[in-house]
Amino acid sequence: MKRISILILLTTLAGLIWFSLHLASMRIYQVDECTEVYVARTLATDSARANVGHVTLFQALLSPFTRAFSCSADLFTAARFVMVELFWLNLVLMALATGEKLFSLRGLIALAGAVTLAPLWDYGFEIRHDNLLLTGLLLMWCTGRLRPVGLQSYFIIGAMAAGLEFVAFKSFAYTVPISLAILIFPPPGRKLPRWKFALAWVVGAAATFLIIRLIFGVLGLWELYLLTNHSLSAASSNGHRFWPWKTLARLLGQTPLLLALGMSALVALAVDLRRRGKAALSWEGDLPEGLLFLMVLAVLMINPAPFAYNLLFLVPFLFLFAYKHALLLSKEISGRAAALLPTVVAVLIFGYLVPFAVATRRHLDWPNYRQVRLMYMAENLTDPAKDRIYDGIGMVPSRPIDRRWWLHSFSINSYLDGTGVPVRDLLAEKPPAVFIPSYRTDWLSDEDHAFIRKQYVPLADDFWVLGKKLPSGGGTFDIIHPGRYRIASLEGSDLEGTFPAGMEAVLSPPIEGKITATLDGVTFSNEPVELSVGTHRIECAADCQPTVVWVGPQLNRVGRQDDGDHRYLFFNWY
Repeated sequence: MKRISILILLTTLAGLIWFSLHLASMRIYQVDECTEVYVARTLATDSARANVGHVTLFQALLSPFTRAFSCSADLFTAARFVMVELFWLNLVLMALATGEKLFSLRGLIALAGAVTLAPLWDYGFEIRHDNLLLTGLLLMWCTGRLRPVGLQSYFIIGAMAAGLEFVAFKSFAYTVPISLAILIFPPPGRKLPRWKFALAWVVGAAATFLIIRLIFGVLGLWELYLLTNHSLSAASSNGHRFWPWKTLARLLGQTPLLLALGMSALVALAVDLRRRGKAALSWEGDLPEGLLFLMVLAVLMINPAPFAYNLLFLVPFLFLFAYKHALLLSKEISGRAAALLPTVVAVLIFGYLVPFAVATRRHLDWPNYRQVRLMYMAENLTDPAKDRIYDGIGMVPSRPIDRRWWLHSFSINSYLDGTGVPVRDLLAEKPPAVFIPSYRTDWLSDEDHAFIRKQYVPLADDFWVLGKKLPSGGGTFDIIHPGRYRIASLEGSDLEGTFPAGMEAVLSPPIEGKITATLDGVTFSNEPVELSVGTHRIECAADCQPTVVWVGPQLNRVGRQDDGDHRYLFFNWY
């Protein structure tokens, strides 16, 4: 039975590894991932570093993996597969943090329990610095809890605490309590004076700080790191704040058994503390994991913007706490194991595995196909050196953007209350050739949207390009960015709403769209024309409505595009 159980667990883990790779390749990208990839790519290519936005150690470490790719879709794929490796490393560290031997039956059970935590599949292989921060926290905890081998463990903990501060500014909220707990209350087996442990921690932290400071200095990132951290700190203090109830509510549907075990463990811990008093305050039992979980929960509660990805920190440490409690429960019911086996199996299936399967299966309904298609289309319509793409996110990291274009909940107020430069002025200063709307661009003011509608035309609801619909008979129009444009009739322009939707658009032949007209007084040949910045005039027959549509450096016609809804190009909280 033991061999069969191990074989079943290994087969299940192999299947989940495959499924994680599949999801990483096809699941919808989030806006934070676009920012991370854009910054990493910019650091790798050593271009326009002033426009990278917020710089972290995570992006610096990710940048070498983006160096070999020039296509945006390939950049995201490469970064996602790096994150899958980090995802599984975190799961292995969680299993090791339980104190089990990884290749034993109990170790594989602990790993299987960690792997089937649905919130980790929501965010665990997304391209975000939080996953690297979780790696560091788990390493700190494993070093302090499981390896009481003297000064070197404190050196490692100090080094990790300092390094994680460069990964995320918020890391101090986790690393400082963990460090203080291990320094003030050394785990069993550490008999040296506390001041020596503290000195080892300081040496490790100082050494790591100096190394990272040197590396950032050599790469020319130190001043940018300081500047962007200061800007982010100032912006975050003025950003939108909300309570974490919506985030915590996700656990009710995704991990009900974990929640039940965690609450049971807290009650048992409180009873034990009341019964035994100070004798219960030790590293034995599950008190350390309980305090660790409460600390992470407190950090979530005081977080001004507790988005759901913060469950990346709460769930792993809740799992460690619940696992310890589950071991104690299993010992208490060991004499009645046979009688309780059906009940235990039913609870595991319907309280743990079914919620995991349902929550993880939903990701298949949110693919990134539309995002990838728009990346390719935007790249085909732009020159990487001359043309920009605006989405406020950095969805096409192969093209440069202005750092003032970023749209974030921390900074959007500055565009609306007059303290920052309006987006319409930024776009007029450096006009992008392509505009990709999403829920974030919906935050812009009415004046900004009016400017966009005046200068851009939609090929789909979520993809706009420079252009103009003119009245019948023609008229004057302004060009704010030089390049190649196609002039055609409205029926043959391929603009949204000018052709049937769905399969009918595929089956019906496109209209050629040629017109007889003059451009600035000169007859043109219905081929794409190079237009300079300034005012131009088209004159044609009174029954013809001409259009001017950007086609970029290489296309002669964009062609009909699939339907798209900008509200779902990126989607949070699904």
